[in-house]
Amino acid sequence: MSVPAWERPATPCVEEALSASCVVEQEHGRWVVYLDAILASGAVRRRVGDHHDERRALHAARIFERNVRRTITVPQEPSRLPQPEPLSVALSRPADPEGPRP
Repeated sequence: MSVPAWERPATPCVEEALSASCVVEQEHGRWVVYLDAILASGAVRRRVGDHHDERRALHAARIFERNVRRTITVPQEPSRLPQPEPLSVALSRPADPEGPRP
């Protein structure tokens, strides 16, 4: 009795996410962005990227989370990432008198 050879499925088995969120954590001096996704079969965490400062990591996490949530058809709860300050507030802040920091 021979075992049938493995065959590639005609369509990929892709499971739709029920929920997704991004988390920013500091590891070894770098800020790492993780994607946490809830699937019907369980939860998964994927490392999306790492950055040298928290501001850039939060910005990347917001963009990534927004794009991932756009493809999910189930209603989502609001993001847990902190909202950036409005650009008008950031531009009206006085410049640092000591100049730019290295």
